[in-house]
Amino acid sequence: MRLLVVLLFTIISAGCALKPEPAPLLAMPEKPSLKSQRFQIEYKTEHAAPKVKSVQLPAHTVNANQTVAIVADKTSVTDTLYAQLTEALNEKQLKVVQNGQADYTLSIHQLDLELVDDTEYQLVIPEKPLPLFDQVAEQFPTQQCATIQAQVSMRLTHKKTGDVVWFAKSSIDSASFHREPLIYSFEQQQLIKNELEVASFVNEHNTEQARMSRINNTDIVIPQYQTISRMSALTKEQGPCNRTEISALTPMMQYYLTSILIDKIKVQ
Repeated sequence: MRLLVVLLFTIISAGCALKPEPAPLLAMPEKPSLKSQRFQIEYKTEHAAPKVKSVQLPAHTVNANQTVAIVADKTSVTDTLYAQLTEALNEKQLKVVQNGQADYTLSIHQLDLELVDDTEYQLVIPEKPLPLFDQVAEQFPTQQCATIQAQVSMRLTHKKTGDVVWFAKSSIDSASFHREPLIYSFEQQQLIKNELEVASFVNEHNTEQARMSRINNTDIVIPQYQTISRMSALTKEQGPCNRTEISALTPMMQYYLTSILIDKIKVQ
């Protein structure tokens, strides 16, 4: 019996020794270094000059150092705008008074802000060709931006007589006021398009059965990584476009329009 056990062990050991070693594991190929570049593009629109109407009547001459009281009962004039109006009148050599008698009354009749149709900005073709620009032009040829129309009207009245000495009105839209182009950026990103296929190929050829079948097969070639270039989403870098950004311009628009009008007053 003991001799039989020794004989069986010897046969098994010999069988194991005769079993060939499987082919070595395939290693995953080294990934290529991926590059990324950032580019900027511009969108522009046509601009209009502010619409201004100013009429000064000859009934009374407005002289330097005369006094003016600002009345804004019909509008919401902020403290900042009131201070800006005061500064503009002072530059015209007119003194702003709050109490007591004034030579003239400057009435703010209209200080309106109204959302109007969106402004369309057109993509600008760059002087030097950009990678993927044709793709950008196809996907994003224009940008639509919220637009606010601002209007201001005022009147200068001789206080003693009630005679209207001067009246004026001005308006402008937010796109024409801001004037700067919209700047967007995008990235050209290099990606591996067949990473899953390469990993699947290596895993399939690293199974025990596959390693045994390729013991004498030296023709196994691991697929090479293939790269493609893709464009990232556009990111706005400069320029107001949404309602919140456009609304932030309104104090400056009102100051701009009121300054234009007050500058039209002829002071002797």
